[in-house]
Formats: sequence, C-alpha cells, structure tokens
Amino acid sequence: MKISTSNQIEKSKHTCPLCSSDTNQIIAKQLRRGNGLVAYCNSCDHGFLVHKDQINAKEYYGELYRQEYSHHAESTATNAREIYEVYKNYQQERLFHIGPLLNTKTNLLEVGASAGQFLVHVKDKVEKVHAIELDKACCEFLEKELDIEVASEFLENSKFAHLSYDIVCAFQVLEHVENPVAFIKNLKNTSKPGGYIYLEVPNLYDPLLSVWDVEAYRNFYYHSAHLNYFSEASLTKVALEAGFKGNQIEIYFSQDYNLLNHLHWIMNNSPQPDCLIGLNGINLSGINQEISGWLSQELKLLNLKYIEKLTASKCTSNLLMRIHNE
Repeated sequence: MKISTSNQIEKSKHTCPLCSSDTNQIIAKQLRRGNGLVAYCNSCDHGFLVHKDQINAKEYYGELYRQEYSHHAESTATNAREIYEVYKNYQQERLFHIGPLLNTKTNLLEVGASAGQFLVHVKDKVEKVHAIELDKACCEFLEKELDIEVASEFLENSKFAHLSYDIVCAFQVLEHVENPVAFIKNLKNTSKPGGYIYLEVPNLYDPLLSVWDVEAYRNFYYHSAHLNYFSEASLTKVALEAGFKGNQIEIYFSQDYNLLNHLHWIMNNSPQPDCLIGLNGINLSGINQEISGWLSQELKLLNLKYIEKLTASKCTSNLLMRIHNE
C-alpha cells in the first residue's frame, strides 16, 4: 500500500513517538482545525502530529472537544443527546465482534464511552457495565438517561482502576492519546486473565486517501485532536510493546461510510453536510418506484462488493484490534 502524502519533505526532522526514528516526510501541512502538521515514519508505518497546540487533555475533552468536533462537516458544537441519537444506530460492526462473547456473567468496561451509543446495546445482556468518559455532559447523560455508572477521570485514576473486566474496549480513543503504549498497559491491568481488549482506530490507509487520494479529504481527515494515525503495523507494534505477544493480537478491517459517501467526495472534492447519508443503508427514492428501487438494490450489492474489495486490500476506514489477555 502507498501512503497518501503531500509530497513534501521538511528540512527539519521529527522524531516518531513509537520507534524514535527521525523523519522529514510530511503527510499533511494543513489540519481541519488547529495548528500543526502530520509527519510519517516509514520505519513503523505510522503518522503522528507535530507542532501541536499544547492542551490539558482532561480539561479539553471535559468541555471543549465537543464544541469543535461533531457529526457535521462544518465546525459546529454538539451535545450528548445528539451524539447518542445519531450514532446509536451504527454499532453493528462492534457488536458483530463483541456480541458473541457477552453473557449474563460478563463485566464490561468502555473507556471513552461518549454518550453511551455502544453501551446501550450491551448493558442489558451482561452482569455489569462501567464507563470512563471525560466529557462532563456525556457523563451526566450516561448516568441519568442510561443508568450507567461512569467515572470522569483517566482510567488509572478512576474508581474502576482496581477492578477486573472480561471485556475492556476503547473505540476511536487511542488516536487521541499521547502515550498509546501506556494506555494499552492500563487496559491490560483491568482485563481479567482470559479476557479481551478491543481497540478501534481510524486507518492510516483510509480509502479516500490510499485509493482515491481526494485532496479535500486530506485536509478533513487530519486534525488537531488526533495525535496518532495508526496502520496495521503500528497498531500491532504498540500492543507488542505493551507486553502482549503476536498470537494474542488480531486486526480486523472495517468500513463505516458507504459508496455514496465516497462518490460524493470523489466527484465534488468536498464532504456531505453530515454523516447520516454516508452511514445509512443505500435507499434511493423517486416517483418511478420500479427504477429507483432497482437502482437502490444494485447500489446495495455494489456497495457490499466495494467494501469486500477495500477489506481485502486493507484500505478500510477503521482498524479493530482484538487482544486476548491469555
């Protein structure tokens, strides 16, 4: 696979946070928000943010993050209920992998639980669920609306740090973390022997970059809140450095946005107004129901083939790592 780059080489070198190699290869000099650039380390196949704005992570994710990033393409604030209502219907891939492991004796912890859009699907199938979430509004929503016990601290400082869980998961969190190895070690410390850890991250080889090289998408994909951009190789590397062995680690490739979303980017060099069309099933409507229904069905089949092709090429939007804590 080829990494989509801006074909820019800097005179100054930047040190990879994973392997400490120096690189002057730049993936992006423009971010969707904030200041900085993204460098690429060829040694461990990893992208990382440099020249980043200095933030207090607990304060930033406690209140400010949701004011800057939402499911809308343009800059706009969002709230806990809106996050929950938008994303609760798009948890199928996660449930496909984790669902078979759940039973009435399972204890599950989600780190970075957001507004509970995943936990709502599993909380009545297991013995206990706990949540770690820094966003204060989401914490309130989890407790009052979903009756889920939550801690608004980092895991290692939380009331759940001394407990053990059958399943520990963190979806779309690791890319925000300054020290991914330490983060996974903390997950390991709360995982029971024989338990499972699930980590989902955006794929460095997102298809709109590695297949289509959409210029505007590059400026959309890279942003100030993501400190790391993982490939299969670099995601595996952090798990190995956290103390796991290769036979304990599995990587799955998942695609969330559909063919219509990609065609929009390719043809218009711009995003759709929000995530809904891209995440929903393809269902076109027209006054001629015979033709519109036929086209919808054909596009659904083509979408499945497209995702199969992306998966086989390891060029999906997300990576899901499963670690068996044997």
